[in-house]
Amino acid sequence: ARSATITVFPSLLMLRKALATVAIRPDSSRSSTHRRPLTVVRATNATPGQGMRGSGATKPGVLSVSLNTLSTRLPRPPTAPRPASGHRRSHPRRTFDPPRALFGKKQPAPGGPGGTDVSVSITELTETCRKAIKTYGYDDDETKVLLDVMMYAQLRGNNQGIIKVTTGGIKRDPECKPVVTEHETKLSANLNGNKNAGMVVLHGAMEIAVQKAQTHGFGICGTNNTSTSTGALGFYAEQIAKKGLIACVLAVSPEFVAPNGAIEPIFGTNPIGVGVPTANGPVILDMATSAYSFFGLLEARTAGKKIPKGVAMDASGEITEDANAAIDGGAIKTFDGSYKSSNLALIVELLGGPLVGAAVRDKMATKNWGNLVIVIDPTLLGDAGEFEKAAAVVTSRVKNAKKAPGVREILLPGERGDAFSEDVHRKGVIDVEKNLWKGLKELADTWVEPGGVGGNTSAYGGNTPAYTSAQMETIRNSSAGSGWGFATRLLHPTVSVEDPFNSTNPPLYQTATFGQPSATTNGPYDYTRSGNPTRDLLEKQMAELEGADRGFAFSSGMSALMCVTRLVKTGERIVTGDDIYGGTSRLLDQVLPKVGIEVVHVDTNDLRAVERAINGGPTTMVMLESPTNPRLQITDIESIAAMAHKKGALVCVDNSIMAPVFQNPLELGADICMTSATKFISGQSDVTGGILTCNGDQLGKDIYFHQNAEGTHLGPFDCWLALRGLKTMSLRMERQQENTQVLAEWLEQHPLVKFVNYPGLKSNAGYELHKKQASGAGSILSFSTGNVELSKIVVEQAKLFKITVSFGNTTSLISLPCFMSHASIPPEVRAARGLPDDLVRISTGIENARDLVTDLDQAFQIAARETGVSVGNGGATPAQTREEELLAKIAMLEAQLE
Repeated sequence: ARSATITVFPSLLMLRKALATVAIRPDSSRSSTHRRPLTVVRATNATPGQGMRGSGATKPGVLSVSLNTLSTRLPRPPTAPRPASGHRRSHPRRTFDPPRALFGKKQPAPGGPGGTDVSVSITELTETCRKAIKTYGYDDDETKVLLDVMMYAQLRGNNQGIIKVTTGGIKRDPECKPVVTEHETKLSANLNGNKNAGMVVLHGAMEIAVQKAQTHGFGICGTNNTSTSTGALGFYAEQIAKKGLIACVLAVSPEFVAPNGAIEPIFGTNPIGVGVPTANGPVILDMATSAYSFFGLLEARTAGKKIPKGVAMDASGEITEDANAAIDGGAIKTFDGSYKSSNLALIVELLGGPLVGAAVRDKMATKNWGNLVIVIDPTLLGDAGEFEKAAAVVTSRVKNAKKAPGVREILLPGERGDAFSEDVHRKGVIDVEKNLWKGLKELADTWVEPGGVGGNTSAYGGNTPAYTSAQMETIRNSSAGSGWGFATRLLHPTVSVEDPFNSTNPPLYQTATFGQPSATTNGPYDYTRSGNPTRDLLEKQMAELEGADRGFAFSSGMSALMCVTRLVKTGERIVTGDDIYGGTSRLLDQVLPKVGIEVVHVDTNDLRAVERAINGGPTTMVMLESPTNPRLQITDIESIAAMAHKKGALVCVDNSIMAPVFQNPLELGADICMTSATKFISGQSDVTGGILTCNGDQLGKDIYFHQNAEGTHLGPFDCWLALRGLKTMSLRMERQQENTQVLAEWLEQHPLVKFVNYPGLKSNAGYELHKKQASGAGSILSFSTGNVELSKIVVEQAKLFKITVSFGNTTSLISLPCFMSHASIPPEVRAARGLPDDLVRISTGIENARDLVTDLDQAFQIAARETGVSVGNGGATPAQTREEELLAKIAMLEAQLE
């Protein structure tokens, strides 16, 4: 075993603090090869203030602690001694050798050498990382912050990701206490992190600065006394910029980086994060002032790989590609190796250190690192919308500048990482260094969920259904006026009609007219277009289920939506999404313009764009879907409803994919909810109908007027069939959801599938938002193969999936939306909206899940054979494979030129 020395204060308290900077997992359940390193105290003449973890000043009575580890490590390349020169220290430099059980090289795993990558699903990586974080003692809220920040980095190829978990870089300090506000004004605050995790404290500082900026136009918040890394600053900058605010985030870390002309580390990696909102979306700069990160060195050491040439030096000041030599007494260089980057690092050091009360000497030993968040509302200097437009002009000029020879695209800050993230989300998998993944899994395996439940037990998505039946009952019962469970209320509605025979099933009044009491008086019903007892039962039960004032049954979902558009007058505007049902798109784009109604399509995931569209004209109606059809995107119903109501507009949500079983848009702020009775209400595809529910007496009167005047009501027999379907709707949808979760997870791992859209997968961009506003993920999914012919054959060869439009049947359905339900949308419009022709939509039925998987698997095998696509190369034809290899080589050459 090798040993190294670090200087510490003689007091036992300071000794414990110094040793606490090295995170070691509890060894109670580990084998002897994972024990804590032996600790030996001996006198030393080592010079303090040297090496990457130096104290920065000589202190009397120092001791040396030697850390000897029993774990095996690979030998380092020998470093030949070099003669002293005028600019190098001639005395020996102190070194720091972290325990190899965490930071060092490991023995290659059986079956192959170390340092290779493995492909891991995003869902599995996220859940494994969550469990590993929990082993350090963080609560759920803290874990979520840590997970969000680190996965943001990991999914952008940034080495500020999960390496922090396996190396103990986020280890909770046993002496941490609640965060304290040391100073506060209406524009500023300074927080004492009290040894809490840097990411958690900085996240709180970000929220404080944002609140002050939103209230007063400007907010600044500093933090000190945090003991762990703040992670990728781009995460915080992006969160702020998405709110339409300008962000500047600075972070100081321990002594890893040497100033220009020095070989002793003084600076931290000192990153800078800047976020600027523009009309084309936020521009995010996340840049360290160092040439490399310390965790990048640790990642290279773990993998047994070289570091890039020129980013670090060894103890003698010579450039090295050996991560061990850089860590053990060496230093990282500033990003351009000149005084310019060194000066920039100094500015970060000053603003993120003395200004916020953080340590300026021996930051590692004191575990007191500083951060600063500055947030500016553009309205301080004028109109925010005009600023964003002008900012977009600037970025567009940069993007469209004349390119140098060999340059294919000019990238803005953050675009490379965003492209990487989009690619891994599309694939659903990401490559992770083998030893890193192994270490993460080992750590996660030691975590036991509360209540003694271990393993894969995620409450939403993961390897189990989105929610159990019991959980969904609990969620729905919280808003149920009767106190009965949702499934019970489906079978036992409180509404009824007078039936002299008290039949078990609702009576069917299959009639067009009703006799009247006299020639001059009318009874409760006269003509079925205006009202019918059977229709009343359906309308009142749907209103009861959704907590609405009134309900209305229409002849189809489209006639229901047509009635909604009747509430909009000529010259007014409707704002809607760019990923909507094809029939809705046809109504809005080809019918309404004929009567002078403007329709604006917008990406409903971009709240700033939605707000601009609402405020940019005479908007009186916002029509939404969530999840959308067929890309299953999630819309923030509550936020958009608030924007619309501020403008004085109504909000209608098409809730057909969720139905009231899983989501209630009226509770989220919508004024009108539309549910297709053809889908899950019927469940048998034997009814064509649509249901509107609404709140507000006048709104109800307006809808009824148009329904009666235009005769768009649902007939009595169809109403009776829909009432029959309601009885089993909860039972069917829960089983369908369970099957869909199984299919989605299987498809996400399939080599011929490029990406899967399903809100029950944690890899789905809208996963967290959907979980917040819905009680389940539903039974509709879509996926892409990247090959239209292959998708076509899969659809045609699946035996248990009927090829048809619509969804919600008890049997499984499959289709190519671009050629069926969305064929009315012009191809160029579909392409602009990101709707590929190869997209396959599945509506999962109540069959045996294993049979469905087997059937799809056979369909994929046939499709692969007939198209000549190899399953082994990720679904590409030989020509596509050669093209991708060529593009990869070009990208590599471009990177070298950069």
